[in-house]
Amino acid sequence: MILAGCATAPKTNRLSLGITKQQVIAVMGAPNSTAAHIAGVEILRYRLSVTSHDIFHNRTEEYFVRLVGGKVDSYGKMGDFDSEKDLTKKLNSKNK
Repeated sequence: MILAGCATAPKTNRLSLGITKQQVIAVMGAPNSTAAHIAGVEILRYRLSVTSHDIFHNRTEEYFVRLVGGKVDSYGKMGDFDSEKDLTKKLNSKNK
């Protein structure tokens, strides 16, 4: 099936804490967007479908991978953790 190579949420099951950005991209592909912070925090954002059926209907949800010092610190679906609801806003508020 052509859709088999598309980005789906189960790819996050192959992530683990402490892996590098290059390893994340090897697993997940290029992020849809990124945000960075001077203190070495970087957020990779992905729009992923949960199932192949969702891909067919173009339904996606936002997932994140947070890197601290170039290594994965946390990852998951946006909103999974209260502290991760708006990662970009959190990064910008620390910069003030």
